[in-house]
Amino acid sequence: MSPSPIPSLNMKYFPRLLGLGLLGLLISLLVMACETTKHTTNEFGSLNPIEGDVILRPESRQIVHFTDSSAEYKTPRSELAQAFIRQFGDGTVVDKILVRKAPIGPQGPVVYYLIGVGLRNGMFRAMALPLTSGGDNTFYLSPTAARYTITSVRCPACFFNFENGRIVGTSCGENSTGSNCDLKIDSNNSLFASSPTPSR
Repeated sequence: MSPSPIPSLNMKYFPRLLGLGLLGLLISLLVMACETTKHTTNEFGSLNPIEGDVILRPESRQIVHFTDSSAEYKTPRSELAQAFIRQFGDGTVVDKILVRKAPIGPQGPVVYYLIGVGLRNGMFRAMALPLTSGGDNTFYLSPTAARYTITSVRCPACFFNFENGRIVGTSCGENSTGSNCDLKIDSNNSLFASSPTPSR
């Protein structure tokens, strides 16, 4: 009896079927990967990780939680002051920490900034970093948050200028001749990194 042709037919198409099965598995894995990195627009009006993602990221630091009547600092202000001193890295002594809600327009998103204020050789210094919402009125500092640094030149007090929740410049509290406030913008920060990058 001659052998049945069916086994040879199956073997002929087996590699093709195996390839299609592997392709289907690869597509399924890619779809699942896309779902796990899904982003959404939060109250800041910008793309940030969906609620819960910030909490799971060890490099983000919980800073403050707002209630109806107060702001509870989840990282002590004394620790924040030391972190700012390390971030400045040039002898600036930070003695004031605050979280400020940026002025916005009628339709603007709500933005909060963590701000450290101090002195270097008797001259005013300040640094501001935008915070990210983690949900439930809790805000976090991410290492990818930009930092805005003010250095005064013969100005006793400088201020950040805001426009639609963003820092767009600085101004001096006095309009005396030769006094101004220089603004430097860096794309990230290392307040809570093991080896912070000093400002130059």
